[in-house]
Amino acid sequence: MSRIIRIAEMYHHPDSDTDDDALTTTVAGAVLVIPVTHLYVAKTTSGAEACTLADGKPGQVLILNLTAIGGAVTLTPATMTGFATIVLTAAGDACVLLYVDDTVGWVILGLYGAAATPLVSV
Repeated sequence: MSRIIRIAEMYHHPDSDTDDDALTTTVAGAVLVIPVTHLYVAKTTSGAEACTLADGKPGQVLILNLTAIGGAVTLTPATMTGFATIVLTAAGDACVLLYVDDTVGWVILGLYGAAATPLVSV
């Protein structure tokens, strides 16, 4: 028997007072810190931006979606395994990350490119 699990259920704990609306946030252009307090982050840019991502909590999933573009976003997590940066270059580009633990850090679960796959440097 299989069960479909929404990504929000993976991060949202049933005993939490947080509703689904609190799982999403928008980060404006020129704000260079991506919050780890939400499951889904919609990012707009006002030019090319170098953004940082702090360590999360073990098991945390984060979706970063570039919704409006004034320039590319280069994302550099504090701790990561398998990559150094992810570059989102077009509106609609997204990455799905999982925070494993404080040693492994963030790993890539998936990438989506509106025009081409986002660039990943190792």
